[in-house]
Amino acid sequence: MAARPQHDQRLDVLTGMFAAAVLVTATGLAGDPGELSWASYPLAAVAGLAFTVRRRAPVATVVIAVAAVAAFLLVNGDGGPIFASVPVALACLGLARPAPRDWVPWALASVLVLSAASVIAVGLSLHELPVALLVLAAPRIAADRSRARILRENAQEEEAARRLVEERLRIAREVHDVVGHGLATIALRAGVADHVMTRDPREAQEALRAIRQISTEALEDLGALLGVLRAGGGDGAERSPVPDLEQVPRLVDGMRRAGMEVELEVDGDEDGVPEIVGAAAYRIVQEALTNVARHAGDGAGARVRLVRRRKRVDVDIVDDGRGAPADLPDGRGIAGMRERSAALGGSFEAGTRPEGGFRVAASLPSSG
Repeated sequence: MAARPQHDQRLDVLTGMFAAAVLVTATGLAGDPGELSWASYPLAAVAGLAFTVRRRAPVATVVIAVAAVAAFLLVNGDGGPIFASVPVALACLGLARPAPRDWVPWALASVLVLSAASVIAVGLSLHELPVALLVLAAPRIAADRSRARILRENAQEEEAARRLVEERLRIAREVHDVVGHGLATIALRAGVADHVMTRDPREAQEALRAIRQISTEALEDLGALLGVLRAGGGDGAERSPVPDLEQVPRLVDGMRRAGMEVELEVDGDEDGVPEIVGAAAYRIVQEALTNVARHAGDGAGARVRLVRRRKRVDVDIVDDGRGAPADLPDGRGIAGMRERSAALGGSFEAGTRPEGGFRVAASLPSSG
């Protein structure tokens, strides 16, 4: 067990000394000094000093307090403010060890010891009943509060862990999209360069320049994402730049320069779309076009349609390539697009079209 911090130990000592002073003073004020035994004040001090170990040894605190109160009863024949030390000591035990098996036996033993001391001192009395109920209730209430605090802390830890997992999944999707799109575009441009290398060196050089630009941009985006991971991915970490629908035309232009025939149609309201919705729509378009470049076959083209409405954003990407086998499972790209849509409460479809080619469609709720 780790040593308790020194400042906590000092606080416990001060608490015990304060409790002892209060009990001694209250004992003198509550009773007739002439009727109190000389041992009453030392016993009150002992009951208070027991709280110096209330956190390190809560059972010892209970034992000392009960012993002091029982002795007080036997020497005086009556109780006093010192009685308060027992339920408080049991409450400390309940806070430290909320499991019933840890505090119930000590609470019952305390009731039996105090009842026996009271019977010996003054005989059987109904006054013992409320005292017994208080002694039993104090640790129960404290234990319930301790369990509630533990459950609350566990829930907070689970929520933090869930957010961390979600953030890591988000970054993993971003890395997949950025790297996949960059490599697919580079592959397209490299194919163009290889095709025209001998007959049109100028166009080949243009393709190589485009490859350098695309790779630089991809590395910058990847560096920003890895920076989030190095910073811990928490709320205070600097997040990578978030794409939006306004950047879709630039994305499409990049694919066109890489050699893919892409049509873009944007329809609907011009009002702004929430950042998270715009980013998801952009990434869906990006991943869909990446898949066209990687899987649709040579010379395949695509059509991108964005419809922005008051309450939703619809994204539709179709290509005229070779489609996909009927039994082909979702890859990481399809799964990532589906997860993005589901995270926003939207719908997502992807599959081969009856007339040929492949289609990706998503409808994302939006309040923008």
